Amino acid sequence: MSPNRFAGMVDPQICKILLAEVGLSEHEIDNILPRLLKRIGQHYREMDKKLALNPGVKNLLETFAAFPELVIGVLTGNLRLIAEEKLRITGIRSYFSVLFCADDYFDRPSLVKDAVETCMGKYHLKTRRDVVIVGDTPRDMEAANASSATSVGVASGTYTMTQLIEAKATYVYPSLEPTPDLMKALGVPPRH
Repeated sequence: MSPNRFAGMVDPQICKILLAEVGLSEHEIDNILPRLLKRIGQHYREMDKKLALNPGVKNLLETFAAFPELVIGVLTGNLRLIAEEKLRITGIRSYFSVLFCADDYFDRPSLVKDAVETCMGKYHLKTRRDVVIVGDTPRDMEAANASSATSVGVASGTYTMTQLIEAKATYVYPSLEPTPDLMKALGVPPRH
C-alpha cells in the first residue's frame, strides 16, 4: 500500500474505503461506521505513541503568539479525539483558538468549505482569501482552492514543493520555519 494513498483524506473517508475493500456492503458500513470511528478515537488515546513536530512549527506558533489579533486554528482530517490527543502530546494545543475536525465529514473539500464559511462569518472576514489553509498534500491544496481560500503548501511530508505547485498552491515553502516570505503569506504583519 502506498504511504500517499490516504494522504489528505479524512479519517471517516479512509475507514469507509477500507471497510468496502474488505467486502462490507454499504448498508453494513453505515451500521458499523459510527461505532468504529468512536473506537478508533478511544484506541488512539490509549496506544503508546511518539509524536514530533515538523521543523519550524514551534517557532512559527511562538511568532504567532506575538500577534493576538491573528486567529489560529487547526483544520485536520483526523477525528476530534485523535486531533486533541496529538495537540496535547506535542504541547501546542494552547496556541489554537479553533479546531475543525473530520468527525462528520467524508471528504476534505466539504470540511474545508464549512471551515472557511464558519471563519468568514465568525471573524467578519472580507473575502475567502483572508482564510489561509496550510497543508502538505495536493488534496489539501485542492480543497483550499475549491473554497477560494489562500492555500499554503509546505513540503514537510511525503510531497515535494513541485507536487504542491502542480496542485496550484497559492504559496509553497519547504518547511514552516517562520521566514519573512512565509509570514507574509500567512498574513502576519511585519515586525517593526
